Amino acid sequence: MGTIISFLAFLVIIVLALEYTFLNKTYFIKSPNDAKVKIAVSSRHRFILFLLASAFVQAGSFSATLLLVWIVLLLMLLFRYSTRFSDSNLFAFYAIYLIWLLFSLALSPEKEYGFRVFAKYLFPFLVVLVTSSIPINDTFFLKVLKVCFAVALFVNLIIIVPYIVPIGFITGPLFSPIIWWWPAIIDFNPFSMAIAIILYKLTKNKNYLFAIALFFLLPALASVRTGLIGLGVSLLAISFFKYKLRALPVFGFIIFGFIASVLFIPNVRDKMFGGTFKSAQEVINSLDILSFNNIDTSGRSAMWEWSLDTFYKGNELMGAGLGQLQARFYSGNHPFGSLEVIHNDYIQILCDTGQIGLILYFLILFSFVVQTFLIYNNKNNRESARNSAFIAGTSLCGIMACAFTDNVINYSLITLSYPYAFFGFALVLKKIKK
Repeated sequence: MGTIISFLAFLVIIVLALEYTFLNKTYFIKSPNDAKVKIAVSSRHRFILFLLASAFVQAGSFSATLLLVWIVLLLMLLFRYSTRFSDSNLFAFYAIYLIWLLFSLALSPEKEYGFRVFAKYLFPFLVVLVTSSIPINDTFFLKVLKVCFAVALFVNLIIIVPYIVPIGFITGPLFSPIIWWWPAIIDFNPFSMAIAIILYKLTKNKNYLFAIALFFLLPALASVRTGLIGLGVSLLAISFFKYKLRALPVFGFIIFGFIASVLFIPNVRDKMFGGTFKSAQEVINSLDILSFNNIDTSGRSAMWEWSLDTFYKGNELMGAGLGQLQARFYSGNHPFGSLEVIHNDYIQILCDTGQIGLILYFLILFSFVVQTFLIYNNKNNRESARNSAFIAGTSLCGIMACAFTDNVINYSLITLSYPYAFFGFALVLKKIKK
């Protein structure tokens, strides 16, 4: 049954995405300002709206094929319409990184898995190329904001409600084959929070503040430290974007809040220390003997060490070859049971593509955050450009913080399409005079 539901979701997305790719016509959609009013958009605008409205769909066992289809359609859009590449440093750094990945793929004995890894890095690059080449206005940008918020609210409620009301026997079979699993949604939530903040800023509707609390509730209920860290880092980025060095006191408050959650939320404390401490007081009394060894990494630390010893050691500069790590874990030829991922994207980059690959990828992230910071803090840019840069930069900080203990890039359809799309929107909107 799950396979049938997954295939139907896959089929619906493919049919609609193909229509928006090949039918060059005008569509009429509801205005974000008044649902009774229709606004005209092009097929490319409709394509982007549909991508952002459906990126939460994994389609079960068809997820790899779905990502490949999105990549092909994005390439078709780039070839079909004249595309002017932005002068952003991000494009140059990303292009160099992709070339390095292709070089690593050529040397790798695991071509199939190497290509699958390459596709997950290629996808966000194509998203930002397409979104930065489509003219948009403030009205369309507001429509995008509301569509993305609706997606964020929907996927969070699907996971949270069964914790409160016993309807998991209904929602589980119905939605589990379609949407991404909850770790991916939790990794996506720094973006959800940034969207809610901007919509509250624009509308002063307090419901958006309640939604932010909801986005924090999911990792707390599921006892997911990665999600709390991602949201915390995103809050640090938000305070720095807005207040720069004056945000240092806020940094302290956010860090204190994270420590408090570890100490006083039983599920989080048990997850952090493996049930060793029964109360916050016990943790405080043991501060003098606490070390990394006290932290329960759910087997991750041993997995990371084994991966580095197996693939990185002796291949420090260039790595063992793209896809090598994933191929080994998917084959089960490792000492960690049925695990198929190592829950650390940066260690995977080191193992596959070496120090060169990791440095190049950090240059992409650095360029992304710096440029969005500059766009946001340039008061000469229109408000929509600044808001788009704010969402892109602060959410990517939180999402990529999750990559230290999760496989964010494996979920690139839901985790990375949104910040990279908004980076593209920021580049377009900043060219429009106030």
